[in-house]
Amino acid sequence: MRMNKAEDTTPQQRRHARTKAKLRGALEALSARESSAPITAAAIAREAGVGRNVLYVGHTDILQEIRTAADARTAVRGKRDDAARADALKVRDLEGRLASMATENASLLLRVRETQSKLGRAEKLNAQLLRQLADARRPVRLRPGDPENPA
Repeated sequence: MRMNKAEDTTPQQRRHARTKAKLRGALEALSARESSAPITAAAIAREAGVGRNVLYVGHTDILQEIRTAADARTAVRGKRDDAARADALKVRDLEGRLASMATENASLLLRVRETQSKLGRAEKLNAQLLRQLADARRPVRLRPGDPENPA
């Protein structure tokens, strides 16, 4: 007569199941961490508190899961590194464009100052010429004291 499932298994099977659960828990814990440390059999065994040889002898399915998780992490890291390189190239390009624009801005600022200076001189010359024109348009007496020439 069978009582329950636990009684149907041998002590070795129960120990194997507990070890597998520890290993899976360790794999999940290491996979969830944002770490640059690689996921390896040694790291999983250390996290689970078991010897590394346990993985190779009785838990080859966990080894395959470790490889899959490690490959996924490597792929993510590779994509992240590619994105970082692309960002660095964009930053360098933008810094170059910024330097070019700063140089152009300085050149334009110099041209503005020169143009303002020329404008100031032109306004002074215009005022002087307007005064000369006004003087030239005033009537001039040809003979001083002549009543017919009222200027």
